[in-house]
Amino acid sequence: MTIKMKNTKIILITAVIVLAAGFGAYKIFFEHKQNNMSAGKGVVYTCPMHPQIISDHPGVCPICAMDLILKTDVHSDMPGTEVSKNINEIVLSPSQQVLANLQTEKVQSRDFPSDVEYNGTIKYNESTMRHISTPVSGNILKQYITFEGQYVSAGQKAFDIYSPEMLATQKEYLLALENYERSLAGNNRIVIDQAKDLLSATLSRLSLLQLSPSQIRQLEQTKQVKNYISIFTKYSGIITKKYAHEGHWSQAGEDIYDVNDISTLWAVASINESDIGLIQKGQSVRIRSIAYPDEDFYGKVNFINPSLQSETRSLEVRIDVPNRGNKLKPDMYVKVIINSGGHLNQTAVPVTAVLRTGKTDLVYIKTGANTFVPRMVTVSGERQGYYLISAGLSEGEIVVTSAGFLLDSESQIRFGGNPGHNDMKMNENQDAMKDMKNMKK
Repeated sequence: MTIKMKNTKIILITAVIVLAAGFGAYKIFFEHKQNNMSAGKGVVYTCPMHPQIISDHPGVCPICAMDLILKTDVHSDMPGTEVSKNINEIVLSPSQQVLANLQTEKVQSRDFPSDVEYNGTIKYNESTMRHISTPVSGNILKQYITFEGQYVSAGQKAFDIYSPEMLATQKEYLLALENYERSLAGNNRIVIDQAKDLLSATLSRLSLLQLSPSQIRQLEQTKQVKNYISIFTKYSGIITKKYAHEGHWSQAGEDIYDVNDISTLWAVASINESDIGLIQKGQSVRIRSIAYPDEDFYGKVNFINPSLQSETRSLEVRIDVPNRGNKLKPDMYVKVIINSGGHLNQTAVPVTAVLRTGKTDLVYIKTGANTFVPRMVTVSGERQGYYLISAGLSEGEIVVTSAGFLLDSESQIRFGGNPGHNDMKMNENQDAMKDMKNMKK
């Protein structure tokens, strides 16, 4: 009985060993066969958690250390498409191109006029901004300038104010005037000079409190002290800010209005970084507005900002513009046209052809009847609806001008990340996987 059980065990162990060996051989043969079958089909390996990790051989993900999985026929999941050997290549059937409204254009050099056009905004000329303030502390009884946007002229009455200080100074002036007149009757030179000095000092105080000469003459003639005085504006322009209302008790020197002369305004334009060399201080500029499409305004560059705006990669330029007929209004959008003094001939593509991400500029090139490949380009400027391309494209190539965003989205969904960097990423990821393996060893 014991010998029979031992023989049974030996038979079972032998069977298990044979099965294991057979399974191992089958697995090796199957995987070898699968690899041979998939060779030449453009197979790639990717991480299920990080699809931007792409490799042409098995390995582990450098981010999460998961095993890369086989991804064959990268285009086979798209109905009606062909299989491409280029991992960056998108294949669209003719019907899909029609549905996507895909349009193309041949790359060519273009001639552009010397005039360069930029977007601008009309602003108040800050150098002509003035304040209308009260020279004395007191209560504002009546305002003659009643709303913001009101046009005022120099010499126009602004407001009436009751001021205890002004009231007392008027009385002092009348007493000094009376004292001086009496001193003249005494014919005493010393007394006359003292009375005259007192009168002059009081008159100076009235002038410092901004009592006008006509108001002083009226005071001398009537010998009547007024309970209030009128303040007149010294400037012409538009009221841009009203700070106080009737009944307000103000302090000496307090601003009541802001007034800005609009006879000369500023046009503030944003100049592309690539065009900074075209701009010089004192340069003549032409201004156009959609409000007056057939009329040109002219000005000169008076300021070039020394700092570049990092968000838009543009430079702010300020132009003095005489406001003929007060037609230009602050915050009005205008076109600023600058003569660069030269003639430009350069490779250019429509602005719709370039996908700008802020870090990279990308176009899609048509490489076959149904195939499209992303390409990194360098944009050096913009003219009349075209981007100037200094690197990345050659004349005669065909770029996608419509549906580029659809191609880019499809490419990123399939391959992950920016398709323009796939080759570079593959090399970087391979190096990272090698480093990971070395660390494990």
